[in-house]
Amino acid sequence: MQDLLAKTMPDEDKEDLLKELIPWYLSSEKENLVLLEKALSEGDFAILIDLGDKLYGHGATFGFPFISILGKRIEVAAIQQDSLQISSLIKCLRNYLEEKANNLN
Repeated sequence: MQDLLAKTMPDEDKEDLLKELIPWYLSSEKENLVLLEKALSEGDFAILIDLGDKLYGHGATFGFPFISILGKRIEVAAIQQDSLQISSLIKCLRNYLEEKANNLN
């Protein structure tokens, strides 16, 4: 996404657009938490792998490299079917998202 913005918009406009998108992005990741928790409770590691991969791919794009790190760790833990690790990572993601959302207010 940043590459697309870099090619089509002036820097000032890019910054404004990203500032507008950040609350939406954080909100959508909170919705993904529900999906992560559901998949974990159902033992659906395929969905956990997919959601972890999406977190990994999107986090840094929106300026949240820690979300990318957590996403990759969720993906790897899901491949290993390590439910305890996934649960811990989901809690960490929840806390991080809450902290970032609070900082926006």
